[in-house]
Amino acid sequence: MAHCTYTELANLTGSVRTQTVLEAVIDEADRQVNTYLKAHGVNAVSNDATKSASLSMSKAGLLELGLQEGSFQASSADFTSSVDVTSAVKALRAAAYATLDDYIAIQLTLVTPRKVYLAKVNGRC
Repeated sequence: MAHCTYTELANLTGSVRTQTVLEAVIDEADRQVNTYLKAHGVNAVSNDATKSASLSMSKAGLLELGLQEGSFQASSADFTSSVDVTSAVKALRAAAYATLDDYIAIQLTLVTPRKVYLAKVNGRC
């Protein structure tokens, strides 16, 4: 189940990568979202929270792809960039996990069974 679309990702990032590449990045982000939710006992359904988390993970994935293919450079002592790509990836992933943690907390609150106590009165003396 895709939580976001390649069009959303392209529009948010300005990426000119092919649909195939963007969908592969989104697929991996969705796997990460679904795995995280499953590990916390929550079913993966597509909603605003999972879409937001997927988009953040996808943006991080695009930055990592740029690092792998050499489009971006990680900061080092010999290189300075206006964007610290490694920090940006960490921040995007942290934002995604924070969104998922909030969603998980809400879901677990909704499904937590409440104890109901009943008393049976047999009659009066």
